[in-house]
Amino acid sequence: MKFFSQLVSFVPVVVLGAVGTMAQSSDTVITAIEAFTAKSSALCTTVRGLDFSNFVDTGSEIIRGLDDITTAVTRLNSEFSSTTPAYTDPVAAKVVNVLTTFVAVYQELLIFIMSKHSLAAQFFLAGPIRNSLRALEAAVNTFSSDLIPLIPTQSGPAMTQISALKVTFAECLQTYSY
Repeated sequence: MKFFSQLVSFVPVVVLGAVGTMAQSSDTVITAIEAFTAKSSALCTTVRGLDFSNFVDTGSEIIRGLDDITTAVTRLNSEFSSTTPAYTDPVAAKVVNVLTTFVAVYQELLIFIMSKHSLAAQFFLAGPIRNSLRALEAAVNTFSSDLIPLIPTQSGPAMTQISALKVTFAECLQTYSY
């Protein structure tokens, strides 16, 4: 009986430890960034198709899509640990590669969102979109801060991408501040 009582307390510790370790694995981070990219690309397609005739019915998809991406980024952020060792240079290069793709896709999304500002304002969605953008910007900033220590050998190229994304975020938020 003592074996089973110890097993009950031991198994959760092992399982939770494994989950925590997996959360910061390079494969997990790369897969998560690819998922952010896919969500951003799908939302970009939706936003691109918005016009005056369909905005009233589907304009709120911008908010839902941004919030969905924010939730995904925030979930990954909660799994980072300062005890995770830095990735090797080849792995860090892979991370920067998927980060570069994410930034390009996300910048395209932000540009399309900016182009829909006048529609959003007409249908009283500019404020909610701005709020969703701010929440996502905060989540991405946290993600960036947590990611850089994991890829020190590629921090320069990663910071270039992050800086470019920050510029586009700032432009988009400026557009939605009116």
